[in-house]
Amino acid sequence: MRSFADADFDLLAHVDVVLTDVDDTLTRHGKLAPGTLDAMAELMAAGIRVIPVTGGCAGWCDHIVRAWPVSAVIGESGAFRFRLNAHGRLEQRFIRPLNELQAEQRQLLRIAEQALQQVPEARLAADQPYRLVDVAVDHAQDIGPLSSEQVAALIARFHEAGASARASSIHVNAWFGDHDKAAMAGRLLEEDLGLNTRDRARRVLFIGDAPNDEPLFRDVSLSVGVANITPHLARLVHTPRWLCRASHGEGFVEMATGLLAARMRPFNE
Repeated sequence: MRSFADADFDLLAHVDVVLTDVDDTLTRHGKLAPGTLDAMAELMAAGIRVIPVTGGCAGWCDHIVRAWPVSAVIGESGAFRFRLNAHGRLEQRFIRPLNELQAEQRQLLRIAEQALQQVPEARLAADQPYRLVDVAVDHAQDIGPLSSEQVAALIARFHEAGASARASSIHVNAWFGDHDKAAMAGRLLEEDLGLNTRDRARRVLFIGDAPNDEPLFRDVSLSVGVANITPHLARLVHTPRWLCRASHGEGFVEMATGLLAARMRPFNE
């Protein structure tokens, strides 16, 4: 895998949309450093739209889209996108009708109870009360970290019950349906930004850190991993195109710095 430092500036110069994971891509141990926030603001000021794509809860996403320098946010593993309209009002789009998704969430909570009996060291994520659609089980945020075998057991229990489940750096997120981060990102890029397949290949970059980012590493040709993804790479079928030298939010800053530098140079159409 190539270092992001070796990325072709002619490729990066076309990028005007950055999709980014949040936990351990923008943050470190749950904290967003001032330099990372500044890098997001600098991208936006340069005309590069920043769109977090996270497993994080709806309450967290409401804050992000209102308070951070972003164009929109995708949350709960692709269940919805939030954005502010031209009047500063919140617009929500869900992958399916919300009442249907919330009925499924109640079923997921019953499955989660069974998973917690199998792995009693785990527990529901502290932000579960602020989730509209999915269920999150904590494996490395306020407990643990749990072993890879324990995380696999949690995922297996949801799969056995017919649910989708993926591990982020801190949670196992579970939901019903075949949507994921990449599916909602594709809808946002097409329906909100008007980008066709050719546009996306040239103008969209994704940066992430964990196995639940794999659908976006698969679908976004200009993809980047922060350095802390390294322990997970052997388990991924679809890996990022480039790897940052720095980890966590510092890796995001490294990517942003390279992207801004590329836009300052002439490029070939």
